[in-house]
Amino acid sequence: MAIILYDAIPSSNSDRVKIALHEKGLAYERVTLDLAKKEQKRPEFLKLNPYGKVPVINDNGQILFESCIINEYLDEQYPNPPLMPKDPYLRGRGRVLVDYALNYLHEPYWALRGEMLKKESERNIAIMEEKRHILRNLLQYLEEALGDKSYFLGEISLTDIDVLPRFLRMDAVFATHRRMAKENQGAAIGQGDSLGSLTDPVRRFAPISKFPLAPPRLSHQS
Repeated sequence: MAIILYDAIPSSNSDRVKIALHEKGLAYERVTLDLAKKEQKRPEFLKLNPYGKVPVINDNGQILFESCIINEYLDEQYPNPPLMPKDPYLRGRGRVLVDYALNYLHEPYWALRGEMLKKESERNIAIMEEKRHILRNLLQYLEEALGDKSYFLGEISLTDIDVLPRFLRMDAVFATHRRMAKENQGAAIGQGDSLGSLTDPVRRFAPISKFPLAPPRLSHQS
């Protein structure tokens, strides 16, 4: 029985699991939910995941949710090829970087994204400038962690897989701003650098060129 993946489009959390499945070469079937219709909140789905979120996997009757936990399971249940190093420190270091990227950066990123999604007349420029400044400073830690390596831990690992979808989504949000700024003759948000400059370190530590297999696999329909 193939693995069943309950996902949504778009969903960076679902993409995280899809990348891991493809890196493992595992066959899977997709059940794609319409989040706008609240299909993830229906009673039958809440039996699978009481959080009412995607992704969820069903591996021969074994149900798991939360994307990073799913990926840890896949790496342990299907160990070849391995997606975590054997060295205990590197494994711990990788988890620290994932926690930093997904949790520590979440509040300023989400606040900034929320303001950008508002009508221009309703945006709080002071909040946008504050969160932009905070994010730019926080991103430097990941920039330094990557250094001149192609992947955070030296070889491709769950650390890269778990982090990448969040920053592809972040870059898409910033690209929207760059387009809007261009339409407004390049006006910056508040004082100092425009928000577009914030994507430079994003492209530095999570560019498609450093993860060449990810983009086409994200649209795979198996």
